[in-house]
Amino acid sequence: MNTTPRTSSSRRSRRPGLVLGVVGVLGALPLITLWLGGNSLAQRTAGNDLVSIQGVNTPVLSSRRVAQNIVNEISRDALANDLSSVAAKIPAKACLKVSRGNTAIFDKRSDLSLIPGSNQKIVTAAAAATLLPASTVFTTRVFGKVDGSKIAGNLLLVGGGDPLLTTSDYAKMEKFPTLKPTSLETLAQRVFDAGVRTVEGSVVGSDDLLSDSRYVESWGSGVRGIEGGPLGALMVNDGVVVTNPIKPDDPSLAAATEFTRVLRNIGIAVTGEPTSNGKVVEGTSEIAKIDSAPLIDVIAEMLTNSDNNTAEILLRHIGFAHNGQGTTESGLEATSALLKSWGFTNFTLKDGSGLSRDNRLTCSLLVALLTRSELASVFSHGLATAGTTGTLSDTFTKSPVAGLLRAKTGTLLNVKTLSGFLPQKTGLPLHFALMLNGAAIADQGNYRPLWDALGLSLSEYPARALTAAFGVLP
Repeated sequence: MNTTPRTSSSRRSRRPGLVLGVVGVLGALPLITLWLGGNSLAQRTAGNDLVSIQGVNTPVLSSRRVAQNIVNEISRDALANDLSSVAAKIPAKACLKVSRGNTAIFDKRSDLSLIPGSNQKIVTAAAAATLLPASTVFTTRVFGKVDGSKIAGNLLLVGGGDPLLTTSDYAKMEKFPTLKPTSLETLAQRVFDAGVRTVEGSVVGSDDLLSDSRYVESWGSGVRGIEGGPLGALMVNDGVVVTNPIKPDDPSLAAATEFTRVLRNIGIAVTGEPTSNGKVVEGTSEIAKIDSAPLIDVIAEMLTNSDNNTAEILLRHIGFAHNGQGTTESGLEATSALLKSWGFTNFTLKDGSGLSRDNRLTCSLLVALLTRSELASVFSHGLATAGTTGTLSDTFTKSPVAGLLRAKTGTLLNVKTLSGFLPQKTGLPLHFALMLNGAAIADQGNYRPLWDALGLSLSEYPARALTAAFGVLP
């Protein structure tokens, strides 16, 4: 924190009006003079920080009341001034909004519709946390015809829409390792513990629960199969086969392939080669199952690591809960209806992850979602931490906000976004949304100075303003 040095006690004793304006210990009159005087602070106050004179318990001439109002006003003005300098450098297609609770501190083009990139996941998180039961888990099951220690015929692996099914060797390959993976090895061990030693047929994948549409229609060719998809209710390792550099078009086949490998590794002989499009048939029984982490942790995976597949699968679960159709379209319908019920109209939703360039959000909408009280635990649990976790692990590492600021990043060609909050020592956090659309804005040399300046400005609230005004720390 950058502050001016404290003056000596003898010098402070010659400035009682200013010092008492902060500590409020010798009475109210000097503070009222300051309040009503310099720069007409009371007339320029925005928001609800000033308390109505009528019907209050604290006396009107309370030094505590006047001092706090002055602190609030000076701090907001100083932060707004700093943010003006940041906003002066953003491109024409950009917005910035900062608020504390219901009090807007700074607003530049906050109702401008822009491409959000992965800030779209903030919307998906809000919808999933609201429209799916908090107790939700996603269960993967194994079926077969048991004959002693053998499975007579095929072993059926049935997907429950768990996007976090992972093998331990794949986890080592991930740029951002899955936070709370569902272990495929654990599921295989449960099959072994059930007494199975031989599968006379094949491992067959089944992903009937959700849509078999492998991609979102509006995704460009540059992201399909690379940044997201192919999608399905049965996915292991994001659809990757560890021993194969080419990702199969059918994620349930990839899952069956990985499960076959894991079963063989623990000593279960599997005769046939993996396949997909399986169905639960008469005479089979459930041999083993495994649940995902709770819903709030699945949402956190999506937010912290910006997991595109998790976002799209969650959107399909929202659709399934909405009308029994686990499709992207039904999920978008339910999410749009939710946003409209909250009073939002200026948005366009095309996917859950933000990979589509046809999405449109505003800074106002993002800040409003981040400040909704019923979603506070979702975002405090799920957003990446500056310089520490997920997509912010290598960002703000030398900033005053390192280890403190929580945010969701977003990146596409000519798109860079950052929305989240900075906790305060007391009271409500500062919430913010910064969306940048413009040529080459996603280049580190173009957006990082803006992010750093934003982080620095937020970090200096409220101490710098009080030091500048009164020559003391709060």
